[in-house]
Amino acid sequence: MALDVLRDTWEKLGGVDPLWAVLTDPGRRDGRWDVEEFMRTGPEAVGQVRTLLGERTLGSRVLDFGCGVGRLSNALAAHADRVVGVDIASTMVARARELNRHPDRVEFVHYDGRLLPFEDASFDGALSLIVLQHARPWVQIGALLELLRVVRPGGTLVVQIPSARRAPAPMPEEAYRADIEVLEAPSALGVGQSALVRARVTNLSEHPWPGTKTIKLGNHWRSGGEVVQLDDGRVGLPAMVAPGESFEVGVPVTAPRAGELVLELDLVHEMVTWWESEGGTPARVPITVTASPAPPSEVTPAGEAHPGEQIEMHALHTEFVQALFGHCGAEVVAAVPDEAAGEEWESFTYVVSR
Repeated sequence: MALDVLRDTWEKLGGVDPLWAVLTDPGRRDGRWDVEEFMRTGPEAVGQVRTLLGERTLGSRVLDFGCGVGRLSNALAAHADRVVGVDIASTMVARARELNRHPDRVEFVHYDGRLLPFEDASFDGALSLIVLQHARPWVQIGALLELLRVVRPGGTLVVQIPSARRAPAPMPEEAYRADIEVLEAPSALGVGQSALVRARVTNLSEHPWPGTKTIKLGNHWRSGGEVVQLDDGRVGLPAMVAPGESFEVGVPVTAPRAGELVLELDLVHEMVTWWESEGGTPARVPITVTASPAPPSEVTPAGEAHPGEQIEMHALHTEFVQALFGHCGAEVVAAVPDEAAGEEWESFTYVVSR
C-alpha cells in the first residue's frame, strides 16, 4: 500500500510538475523552472559528490537511483562511460528520455519500486540524492539492500537519507497572528465525501513565517462547539510569508459524520502550537453533512490539489543505516551531515564501500 501511494504520487508529479518535484523551490512551482537552468544544477551536485569522495570514484558504470528527469544522470556522464537512471515513476522516465543529453552513454529505466531490473554486481557505483527521504522506512530499507546487491564488491555507493526530524523552535508569541478568509467551500457534503476548501491567509504579525513545511493550514470539524474530528488535513505554506503578505491555498477536507457541522480552519506550527492556542482566531464555515453524497456541482473535488501536497518525508536513523550497511558486509567510509532534506531535518550523505 505504501509503495502504491509513493508510485502514484510521483507518477502524478512527473506528469504535471516534474522539475519542481525534484527541486522544490517554492518560486518554481507549476512549471516555472527553466529547463536549462534546472539541468545546470546537476554538475554542481555531482561536483560536490566528487569532492566528498576524494580519491574514490563511482567507477565507469554508474547507477543513478531515483533519477527523476535525469538531472544527475546527465551530469554523471562527464565522469563515467555508462550511466543508467532508474525511477519508480514512468512519467519521470519518459521526461528524462526527452532531456537526455548523452543518449550514447545514458539510458533511463522504469522499475516497480521493489527489485531493481539489473543483475547482481552489475555497477561500479551508485548515487542517490534527495530520493529515499520520500519513501517510508520499509521501502528505504529495501532500496538500500537492492543498491548493495547491484553494486559490485569494491564498488562505491553514495546515498543521502534524513536521520531524524529536528524539533522546530517556537516563534515569538506575537508572530502567531493571522487573518484566514474562506474563499470557496461546499455548503453540503455526504459522509466520507472529500472536497477542496480554498482560503486566503494573511500574516498580521510583524514577523516573517518561515517557508518550510513546519507551518501549515489545517482543519477541524465541530458540532455544537465540540470537536468531532480533530486535524482532518493539513497543507504547507507555498513559501516564506512576510509581514502583511497573503497567500491562497487549498485544504483537502473529508466530512466525518452526518449533521449540521462547522469546519474550522486554523494555522499550526508543527510540533509547537496552533494559532488559536496563542490567541488567534480560526475561520469557521457551516457545512451540512448528509448521509448520502451531496450533488457533485456543489463540491470542488479534493483531487484538484497540487500533487506536491502528497509528497511524504521520512527518516532512517543514522545508527540504523550504518548498522544495516555493516551487517551486509559493507563499510561506511563517511557519514557527512548535509542540508539536503531542508532545515527541519537532520540528514546525512553516506559514502559506502561495497
